[in-house]
Amino acid sequence: MGQRHVEPGDAPTIEQVTRRLEAEDVADVARATFDCVGELAALECGSTAAALAACRLASRRTRREPLTCERMADTFDVDPEHVADAEATIASYLTPPADADDVRALRRTLIVAHELLDAVERDRLHALELPGSYLADAAPWLLGRTQRSIESRDDDRRGLDEDELRAHVERLEADLELARLGTLLYADVDDVRGE
Repeated sequence: MGQRHVEPGDAPTIEQVTRRLEAEDVADVARATFDCVGELAALECGSTAAALAACRLASRRTRREPLTCERMADTFDVDPEHVADAEATIASYLTPPADADDVRALRRTLIVAHELLDAVERDRLHALELPGSYLADAAPWLLGRTQRSIESRDDDRRGLDEDELRAHVERLEADLELARLGTLLYADVDDVRGE
């Protein structure tokens, strides 16, 4: 049986940790992480280490530069091994993120979708260099739809609809967040944001 760490009731909150580490951008994900399995990690590694681990895991599963155990431990005067152990405990209960190649592919598709949406909003779709471009490699089906839209501009046929493209961008953003966070954490983050 592992050693249990008991701390006084003044362990920092997720909000205090993220503010002190200037990582407020991961607060929702860190809160969801801690709410999901942080108490188990706190029993094994201590409340402070568990809160720090939730923030570190959140930084690793978002677009932020990952927080280091050493920086966190120095800032909060805690053993970095306890932070690493708490993170391992938390991660063992969460579903893993998608493969890095899948995340990159989704990100590239999202960039293309954003660029197309920007072009549609500015009525500059015809200015895009489509065949043989990076757009074709990252999102070939969007390229085809865009090409048809440009060619049929004077026809009665329907081109790219701005609202549909915006909705598609939102779906891609959600898919990318799901891929980065993993299914369990994604659902918990959605709950935290809904509160």
